[in-house]
Amino acid sequence: MKYFILTLLGILCFLQGAAQNDTINVLGEVLLQDIRLKDSSYTRNYTVLNDSVLKRNQASLTNLLNFNSNVYFKENGAGMVSSPSFRGTTASQTAVLWNGININSQTTGQTDFNTINTRGFDQIVVKPGGSGVEDGSNAIGGSIYLENILEYHKGFRNSVFLNYGSFNTYGVNYKTAYSEKNTSFSLGYSRNGSDNDYPYLGTERKNKNGNYHNTNIALSGGIKLSRFDEIRLFSNIYDGKRNFSLPTPNALATKYYDFNTRSLLEWGRNYKRISSSAKLAYITEDYEYYPNVNNDFFTYGNVESLFVKYNLNYRLTKKIALQGKLNYTRNDGEGSDISQEIRNLGSVILGIKHQISDKVLYEVSLRQELNEDYENPFLYSAGISTQFTDFYHLKINTSKSFRIPTYNDLYWQGVGNTELSPELSYQGEISNLFKFWKNTFQFTVYYNSVENLLSWVPDVSGVWRPQNTERVEIYGLETMFHFQEEIGAHKFALDGTYAYTVSENQATQNQLIYVPYHKLTASLSYAIKNFSAYYQYLNNGEVYTTTDNAPEHILDNYMVANLGMEYALGKNKNYEVGVQLLNLWGASYASVLNRPMPGRNVNAYLNLNF
Repeated sequence: MKYFILTLLGILCFLQGAAQNDTINVLGEVLLQDIRLKDSSYTRNYTVLNDSVLKRNQASLTNLLNFNSNVYFKENGAGMVSSPSFRGTTASQTAVLWNGININSQTTGQTDFNTINTRGFDQIVVKPGGSGVEDGSNAIGGSIYLENILEYHKGFRNSVFLNYGSFNTYGVNYKTAYSEKNTSFSLGYSRNGSDNDYPYLGTERKNKNGNYHNTNIALSGGIKLSRFDEIRLFSNIYDGKRNFSLPTPNALATKYYDFNTRSLLEWGRNYKRISSSAKLAYITEDYEYYPNVNNDFFTYGNVESLFVKYNLNYRLTKKIALQGKLNYTRNDGEGSDISQEIRNLGSVILGIKHQISDKVLYEVSLRQELNEDYENPFLYSAGISTQFTDFYHLKINTSKSFRIPTYNDLYWQGVGNTELSPELSYQGEISNLFKFWKNTFQFTVYYNSVENLLSWVPDVSGVWRPQNTERVEIYGLETMFHFQEEIGAHKFALDGTYAYTVSENQATQNQLIYVPYHKLTASLSYAIKNFSAYYQYLNNGEVYTTTDNAPEHILDNYMVANLGMEYALGKNKNYEVGVQLLNLWGASYASVLNRPMPGRNVNAYLNLNF
């Protein structure tokens, strides 16, 4: 493996040097769109959430996506462990990328969305469907991009966002930034917490042992060395402490600490025909779990990960772009149930994008995994984008994605299985986009076959072990729409999503647990001068909570709504005060069995920009 690393680093140096010596024309308009997802697909859809959308939702990534996407969340009570089901897949089949680096836990394979503080990012991008070629492991159901954006020529800016609400829930968020012609710097601090002792509607119980608090620090910096070269630095620290709320009155109180750090250094170069990006990232994840809050005994896990990524785009002609990528990852992990294990992962990606005409573009990408622990899958992605008219746009994409086994799957003492194979996913989707004036309507149908699904099953002696056992067939449709209208000084906007999802275990013909057949969201906004108001609506269909789909264990559908109002002050509307009524209609609901969510509650906030 050391020879592979040396060879990889040698190739990186050669390619970065080659990127400095070339000339020719630039590509056409389609291939030069600056969408922050420079390496992403042009034949797939994505949704960008930023500015007012981030502000109007609570700080957790769970809350933001629950009301603004087709992703379903299993949340063990407010602020507790939260995991997604994206297009009918499992929690480990959603990739979360921080500035292009996969941050899914190496121990569990998934991300707890309640440990992601949205205040620390400038925009969040949601991309459904398989993206294994572009995003690596876990991107079977979809990918979530957490992005920090560097801005120049903006001078000195500060912003403060304060909020306080029911159950002693609070948030303090401060960001300072300074930028000039060739330098950019920003520093953000967020502190959020809650007593979280809300009453369970219809009972005399309260949410006990559910208090939490967390701190997030985000640093971004950039220096333009020349017209062609830019050095970018990103860093993030998350420190979270929370008690786990009791599922039953007599359950033992537990608590959980996690401390994560992320550092990324990037060199970007854009010179005539060639653009390139070299990234070096170091990520740590540490946790401590206390099975009894009154006892000092705990179990722990620690993983340190090194990422080396290089991306080279070569504009062969005005209409054709070639792409090459080299990735290397080193994981070093240990824990209470895992002895120290090191694994080395690599991949090579080649791709082509061809803009046949102003209306038609196709792309093909291939990826070969390189590792020493399991089979090396060969992946592909291919698609075509056709702009038939100004009104109608068609996209078709097919891909093969994967998910690698986690540390727990491979190395858990006594039960881990080093012979496991990656999960494989074969997908296809057709998207139809209709646009008229500033209004859009998007309709997508998709199919996904997942093989070698990793499951923990009992062996003949009754010991649970990980195995590749199941095949899952998933299909469905998704719609998204945006309508807006201005009548004099009055501004109206209506946004919404709907998803119909079938996700069946082919061995049993049963729907996967915690995958609703239906999910609907809607948001209606109104603004006039300095005043604005909005209404959010969420409807999740019923879900099965047992693998045999027993009707007596169905979790009922629920409808939740929020109402918010805001008033802007100051000459440039730099100061805003707002109030939110959350769960407006006082719905009694839960997204996980026996884990009730809060009833009607209030949140007020103050947003200052200076």
